[in-house]
Amino acid sequence: MAECATAAFERQRGSPTPETISLCTHSSTVTAKRAGEMLRYSTKRKLPPTPLTHLRIKLAPVFAECLGTTLFVLLGAGANLTSTIDTESSQTSWLRSAFGCGFGLMLGICVTGGISGSILNPAVGLVFALYRQLPWMLVPVYILAEFIGAFIGAILAYICFAHSLDTFDNGNRQISGPYATAGVFGSFPRPFITNGAAFLSQSIGSGILVLGIFAITDPTNFPSRSTTPIAVGLLLTGIAIGLGYPAGFPYNAALDLGSRCAAAIWYGKNVFTFHHSYTWVPVVASFAGALGGASAYQLFVVSRRSLIIIRQVRGDDSVHESVHNVSSLAS
Repeated sequence: MAECATAAFERQRGSPTPETISLCTHSSTVTAKRAGEMLRYSTKRKLPPTPLTHLRIKLAPVFAECLGTTLFVLLGAGANLTSTIDTESSQTSWLRSAFGCGFGLMLGICVTGGISGSILNPAVGLVFALYRQLPWMLVPVYILAEFIGAFIGAILAYICFAHSLDTFDNGNRQISGPYATAGVFGSFPRPFITNGAAFLSQSIGSGILVLGIFAITDPTNFPSRSTTPIAVGLLLTGIAIGLGYPAGFPYNAALDLGSRCAAAIWYGKNVFTFHHSYTWVPVVASFAGALGGASAYQLFVVSRRSLIIIRQVRGDDSVHESVHNVSSLAS
């Protein structure tokens, strides 16, 4: 596992403090720490050191990603279904959906943060592997777990609301029209929004989401780790309220595609071909936006101390020169 940059920097200066270690938010470090704790816990409980026990420990981050995404989708889809069916309170339906998705993400992070790092988004996993030392071997495994979790979450949400949906649309599941509910399980743009405009909207929203996540999980910028779930949940809520109108606010390839696959069970294959085969737009846009947002943070917002930490870990003189130049300009 890769060493957390902050801890490595402190080790260069002396002994890293517990506070410094607690600020390290790299998923690889968290996973290794939790794996050790689980091993000690199993030893105290006198669990047999069987291959099954070790397999459970190794797969715990994968199961955590699946469970966290399930909770995220279940609460988010449930809030959207409530807003769609409850026509009497339509004036507050958008806020209900936005806060429901935000609270769902918050719960997913709270449940899984200490086990897997709460990636819960394929695009976030990709940029964390690029910039935050998440092992590349975990990226495809996490993506698969997140897709399965989204599929399960959508099915559970449908089961909870099946009878309510029958009352709403008389058992005729529709993708478009006044009684359409398929958009709850997969984002669809407004009828007057083209795929190109929707792609732009989704990319910008995804970029802001990832840029915010990078800022919140940067220990040299936002050191209060205990408030991370609340901050990220409110971040998604704010983006949903501010930018979600044109094409929804999935900003998550696993959430959109996994939920859409579940919706195909009841709504048919048209959920993939509706609106000029719109399915690819939220998937590709989430990755494009995430790469842009993460790169923007690393290029423009990364703090001076972060650059010094990178130099201490990598021994890169060019980084030292850039820090010196920045200090000269600042003075």
